[in-house]
Amino acid sequence: MMAEADKRALLDLLQRHDIPLIEDDVYGDLYFGLERPKPFIALDGGANTIYCSSFSKSLAPGYRIGWIAAGGRSHEVMERKLAFSLCGAVLPQVALAEFLASGGYDAHLRRVRQLLQGTLASMADGIEASFPPETKMSRPSGGFVLWLELPKPFDSRALFDQALEQGICFAPGDVFSASRRFRNCLRLSAGHGWDERIADGVRRLGLLAHGLLSAG
Repeated sequence: MMAEADKRALLDLLQRHDIPLIEDDVYGDLYFGLERPKPFIALDGGANTIYCSSFSKSLAPGYRIGWIAAGGRSHEVMERKLAFSLCGAVLPQVALAEFLASGGYDAHLRRVRQLLQGTLASMADGIEASFPPETKMSRPSGGFVLWLELPKPFDSRALFDQALEQGICFAPGDVFSASRRFRNCLRLSAGHGWDERIADGVRRLGLLAHGLLSAG
């Protein structure tokens, strides 16, 4: 979701130093606006980009099918792929190729984008109603995750331990940092749709967060 001007500036900087960009665009097809954001590889100066994406977030998590557009580095990428995993399962790839050729993927994306946008909105409403008022929350323009920030020294690891005992799971913020930052943050997934079970989990998670924050 970086502004296109900033993308171009970054590409220019990398080009001056002859550094390739590895672009991970697994959520790119799950945009909510009228137009898909352009990836780096589609911009002028993006030729030195190694573009990676996957159907795991947008279609079938269990298939674990993705792809890489590596340009001039394709041969090196293929060598490493052969060295590490030889090849992926062929049958799911053939089935997915036929699904793409049928036009079914585009119809699926239109449905799933609408569904995810509604689910995120419902989850955001639940968080605003249940979590401490000091909670800050992302407002994503695509995908299916919300990033929450609570006042320091709130400990999302302690919240995780308590939540897991109640059958509630989320991602503590420090798992997204090599230096274990963001311990006062957490990520919630809205990828399973919205129902009373999920709504109840958000309410109970908010109550636990209230208790930890008030305990200092």
